[in-house]
Amino acid sequence: MTTDPAMIIELIGFGVFFWLGCYVLARGSLRTPLILISGAGLLAQALFFAAMLLSTAATDPAYFVSIQRWTWWTTVVPAAAWFHLSCLRGSPTRQRWLPRAAVLVYVFNVLLLLPGSLTDLFIAYSAVRPDHLPLVIAPGPAYPIYIFDLVLTAGGASVNFAQALRRLRGGGAETLPFRRELTLLAIGSLVFLAGALWLAIRYSQGLALPVIPGYALLLLGLAMLGSSIAQYGFLLEGQNIQRDFFYNLTGITLLNLLYAGLLALTASPGITTALMLVGLVSLTHTLFDQGRRLLDRLFFQPAEQLARSEARAYATVLGTAPVVAQIVDVADEAGEPVSMVAGQDLKSFKAAVRRALTALKSPPQLAESPLLNLRLVQQHVGQTGQVDNRLNRVTALRELMIAQIEGLRPVAGTSHYSTGEAWRFYNVLFFPYVRELSRKGALAESRRLAELRRRTGQVSPDGLEQVLAWLADVDEDTYYKWQRRASDMIAAILWEEEQRLLARSQAGP
Repeated sequence: MTTDPAMIIELIGFGVFFWLGCYVLARGSLRTPLILISGAGLLAQALFFAAMLLSTAATDPAYFVSIQRWTWWTTVVPAAAWFHLSCLRGSPTRQRWLPRAAVLVYVFNVLLLLPGSLTDLFIAYSAVRPDHLPLVIAPGPAYPIYIFDLVLTAGGASVNFAQALRRLRGGGAETLPFRRELTLLAIGSLVFLAGALWLAIRYSQGLALPVIPGYALLLLGLAMLGSSIAQYGFLLEGQNIQRDFFYNLTGITLLNLLYAGLLALTASPGITTALMLVGLVSLTHTLFDQGRRLLDRLFFQPAEQLARSEARAYATVLGTAPVVAQIVDVADEAGEPVSMVAGQDLKSFKAAVRRALTALKSPPQLAESPLLNLRLVQQHVGQTGQVDNRLNRVTALRELMIAQIEGLRPVAGTSHYSTGEAWRFYNVLFFPYVRELSRKGALAESRRLAELRRRTGQVSPDGLEQVLAWLADVDEDTYYKWQRRASDMIAAILWEEEQRLLARSQAGP
């Protein structure tokens, strides 16, 4: 193992960004464009550090040229991904996932990739100096275009974040986390640009400057992206993953130190071995649950597979904390204002309510609901005197949803159960989601009650038996139509109450 500080930084850079890329891709339950773009950019940056490490250690000119040639793309992709990320996160509008500006940047970068790998335009591969260690290659005549590309992409990303930050200036406390996040990203873009320019200008001009400051600035700039992910969960929307993030980072760091230490005691590992060790530790331990899911298919039945998968997901999601609903001025593609609650428009909010209703019997599913971010839920937790964490918010959300279902029940009659017209919305939600009786289950239960009634000599069925028989007889399409209408009624009530609560909090005491 080397003691060269530059090579140690390159190894650390590879390990940190390889793990962070794997974490972002594995941690998100939904593969949104933000997650995919960020993961790809982070993995590309990790491979950049790996390529630099292998190049620094190389002594064979042909091997050195091969690394430089086929990893040229790792010098271009991270900055382009950062710019794309800034277009999505820095814009206040709800736009398509591939904005026009990002398309232009990607096209320009593709035009750099092919000649950069196949010709001597950017890197003079044929001009390697075999008599010089470490091996070096002179820059090509078009290398200044690459420097311009760095300024265009990383500088443009910083401008995008800064513009978004300026649009939020003067906002209330609700926008404070978002402003902090954008500040981190804007500064991170500038730091990243400074590090990339340090390395590029040092190389193009043949300056006798140390490489470590450039690497350190790259690490710092991209670490700000990681900090933004950890503190505000902007990639994993609706989740504050700070505890889970540092929990996993600490575990991976300790494992790498342990394995590297044991390997160093038994042998003197080379650079390739060290890279493989760090990469395998990060990959296997980050994707451990995905591997267990594959093994579950070999050894467990489908119902057991689902239960084990939900248990693992539940354990993971409990490492996060819901975030307070944020109010950010947004617009649709036509520029029209869109009202948002808990980061969702009304259509998405209604869908979230429907999913929460179907998940009332499943805490692991309810724990992932974006409705946990509602101030109504946070208020309920506070009123009961409980600690504000995800577990207690799940309980509060369940109680809130059941209370809303009970609110659909008509004002008291002679029986708690009835099949009248006014009862249909209550019945189609209460029995399947609170009593956990599906239409098939309702039929079986009504038959059991009828048999019990006959045995005891009762003539007339009670209200419960009548309701269960009614549920089993309702046309399936009508049943689900009533469920959707009842769910949308609850969503509309929650939407209005949440808007009212948010307006009251913004107005102050």
